[in-house]
Amino acid sequence: MSDGTVIDSDICIVGAGAAGITLAMELIGHNFSVNLLESGGLDFEDDVQALNDGDCVSEHKVDLMWTRLRYFGGTTGHWGGNCAPLDERDFEARSWVPDSGWPIARKDLERFYPRAYRYCELPSDDYSVEHWAEVSEKFRRSRIPVTGEEIGEKLFLKSPPTRFGDVYRADLAKPDSQCTVYLHANVVEIEAGEDASEVLGLRTRDVSGRGCRFTARIFILATGIENARLLLLSNKVRPNGLGNDHDVVGRYFMAHTTIRTGRAMLEVPKETVRFYGLDTWATRFESGGAPFMNALQPTYPVQEREGMLNSVVFLDESYEGEHAPGFVALRKIVKQIIQGRIPDRLGENLGKVIGDLDSVAKALYARASGNSDYRAVEMRYFAEQAPNRDSRVMLGPERDSLGQNRLVLDWRLQQIDKHTILRTQDLVAREFGKLGVGRLQVQFENEEDPWPTTIDSSAHFMGTTRMHKDPRQGVVDENCRVHGIRNLYIAGGSVFPTAGATMVTMNIVALAVRLADHLIGKLA
Repeated sequence: MSDGTVIDSDICIVGAGAAGITLAMELIGHNFSVNLLESGGLDFEDDVQALNDGDCVSEHKVDLMWTRLRYFGGTTGHWGGNCAPLDERDFEARSWVPDSGWPIARKDLERFYPRAYRYCELPSDDYSVEHWAEVSEKFRRSRIPVTGEEIGEKLFLKSPPTRFGDVYRADLAKPDSQCTVYLHANVVEIEAGEDASEVLGLRTRDVSGRGCRFTARIFILATGIENARLLLLSNKVRPNGLGNDHDVVGRYFMAHTTIRTGRAMLEVPKETVRFYGLDTWATRFESGGAPFMNALQPTYPVQEREGMLNSVVFLDESYEGEHAPGFVALRKIVKQIIQGRIPDRLGENLGKVIGDLDSVAKALYARASGNSDYRAVEMRYFAEQAPNRDSRVMLGPERDSLGQNRLVLDWRLQQIDKHTILRTQDLVAREFGKLGVGRLQVQFENEEDPWPTTIDSSAHFMGTTRMHKDPRQGVVDENCRVHGIRNLYIAGGSVFPTAGATMVTMNIVALAVRLADHLIGKLA
């Protein structure tokens, strides 16, 4: 487009990831025009990806540069594909979890899940463990027979995984789709009216400096935690940024608290570990191509009794040499290739593999030869993070190539987050003992102890423009409209008030389908 071009539509969506593409697909065929803006092109580009860079000032570091992708299809380009809906209790206010509760219930999202399943190309709509135990004899034989009193089960289905940019590109490119995709369209300003009650347009710029202006009746931000950044950057009318009259934009940043700690020796079939593995670089193939995986989960009454958050537990195979530098480097390379990514630091990691070939060979042999009735496993805990107002993203002093302030992330965990991991560990250990399947050797056991260095965010970024009916406690209302701005909406994980103990992508898609239906009804 020529510099200074003005482009109009009925609806303008910012961000062509899972949320933005789903919205565009849902809006096709409803007699109004849609513009979909994407920061990058159709493939990875270094100079565009560099716009992700930012600073993490918290104790526990999060990589802002590589956990997100800036090209058509967004972060689905390296998504692992694991899917499960949020639990019913995830939507409820829990007295022991401050700032918990959604302004909608699970039943309000229920009818949108089937369409989300289709967008994610899931093999089924049945998340019943009993169903898959009937379908798969191998799973039935290897299933851990938990009692369901304190420890239950949560099943996850596997997407291929769907690369939204590849799968839905042809539909969006059809001449009669009434949707136009604009690439290299980085939004640098949301233009608001004098009283900031309406968005008038969006100003975009590519990395060469060429700019355009997009106008519309309705605008939707669908750029993950960049949603908060865009609101904060748009501060000409409101000095603190749009939608931020109560200093909530950027706050309540959440991720899934993920820790690998502790080893168990279990008397279970070899397939058990593979059906309960968090889609590691081998499980997708070694579970016999099973389209699902299972996890252990503390029951809701236990969560309430123990004052803990929702969590699940996966099992990773453990063997001699698994933590050797060369083998760790090999796993990183293989995992990124399977996820469709070009391995970062490839030369450095290959050097580690070559320099540690002896340990790598031992680890591969130990991993392949585990034919005993006893399985050594490493425990992987995956828990929601409690909402925390002080956990946030902000604008930093450094600027990107577009002249925009970069993000600064301060990821803050609380005592309840640590308490959840430790109580889950204890409950699972007691369940193993009760069932007589094995023992758990604990490495992390006291709430006074520092967090293990293995703590990870799972790159599941949520919050920062959370959903709440009260504008003093949230950025968007129950229909994802920004409080006080009549024509600005937000889609994606940034609106989640709580995280649940599940993967985010499919739930983001379900919320996007719900928002699309709302807008279709509004514009009809």
